[in-house]
Amino acid sequence: MGFEIGLLACLLASVSFGSMFVPVRKYNAGDGIFSQLMMSIAIMICSFLLNAYQDFPPFQPIAMIGGALWCLGNSMAIPIVNRLGMALGILLWNSVNCVTGWATATFGLFGTKARPPSNSILNYLGLIAVIVGGILFSQIKSDRIEKGKEEEEIVLSNSAATANLSKTEDDGLIEDGIIIVSMKEKKEKQYLDRIIGIVLSVCSGILYPLAFLPVTIMQDNADKFKNVSDNGLDYFFSFCFGIFITATIIFVIYTLVRKNEPFINNKVAVPALAAGVLWTLGQSSFFVANQNLSQSVSFPIITQLPGLVASLWSIFYFKEITLSKSIIKLAIASSFTLLGALLVGLSK
Repeated sequence: MGFEIGLLACLLASVSFGSMFVPVRKYNAGDGIFSQLMMSIAIMICSFLLNAYQDFPPFQPIAMIGGALWCLGNSMAIPIVNRLGMALGILLWNSVNCVTGWATATFGLFGTKARPPSNSILNYLGLIAVIVGGILFSQIKSDRIEKGKEEEEIVLSNSAATANLSKTEDDGLIEDGIIIVSMKEKKEKQYLDRIIGIVLSVCSGILYPLAFLPVTIMQDNADKFKNVSDNGLDYFFSFCFGIFITATIIFVIYTLVRKNEPFINNKVAVPALAAGVLWTLGQSSFFVANQNLSQSVSFPIITQLPGLVASLWSIFYFKEITLSKSIIKLAIASSFTLLGALLVGLSK
């Protein structure tokens, strides 16, 4: 029964994680710091309700470290989505997330106990498929972002042309108004944005799985800590409290750096709260999945399926990916990740 519960938790977490940025994506969240603060408020409230349902288990300060690590990774999410698109961003950082979490659980890294799967061959084949899918995802470009940049260049060019004509008419000169746009500079900017997005995705993908380390270390070394529980949800409120504290500190520092002029879009507030509710549902399910399945099984599934959910949103709702060539690439990459997740699930 534990295996079935674990798979159900994986499915619930995947749908929640794959949909959590949908409410925020409609609006300009800027650098994402304010939206993360609003998310953390919703996370705090929802986790408190869950903590009450759990009959208020002992508070675990060490679990707060995990929440802080997660918050640092999540602070990069909006900049990633703005540069790569929702589907590609989630798929890429989750591919790194998958490999990091899998390696930690399989080999017992960072002081944790090794939890190798029952069928290593299927597990390794699944991991290879996931890695290939991640590489393919990194080669796909968001059509909406590329189109937006082209339109921006056209608008800027037309504005410059108008200004140029006005100036030359005043001087009594005749100009043809043709502005040569530096395509080289445009491509360099797009390339730099893409590189920044990929680098942030890698950093974020490493921080997300490390967030589970404090709780895992406590459970693996129960004799060295107090009030250690085998139930992952008993640590959830402490974990979320760490998120709230870290998000608040980041926002304060950000506001000071911006000289008390933070980027705040009021329309983002409620959508960000909704994103926090979806995240709480997904992350609590993640804890349940880890409890009933080995992390070497749960991580590849939960880190890859959300990307497929996000892809459906990107294609059919946000229209970020519209070109047939891009959709075919996405389908091939998604097939590899689905195959990888399936093989890993069967490897327990």
